[in-house]
Amino acid sequence: MKTSLLGINGIKVLSRESQRSIKGQAKLDLSKCGCSCSGSVTGPSYCNIYFACLQVYTCEETS
Repeated sequence: MKTSLLGINGIKVLSRESQRSIKGQAKLDLSKCGCSCSGSVTGPSYCNIYFACLQVYTCEETS
């Protein structure tokens, strides 16, 4: 498979040193994720991938 990828224009093999120099990451703030009283995931769209809520989730009412 590696040889078939190298046949595409603009594709090259990165050395280990050049791979180490690449910086960056996806910044996902899971603190924005939560659960609603109905048990559905709330927050940004990526929360559904990384976060799960109980199917039966109840909220306590405060008076």
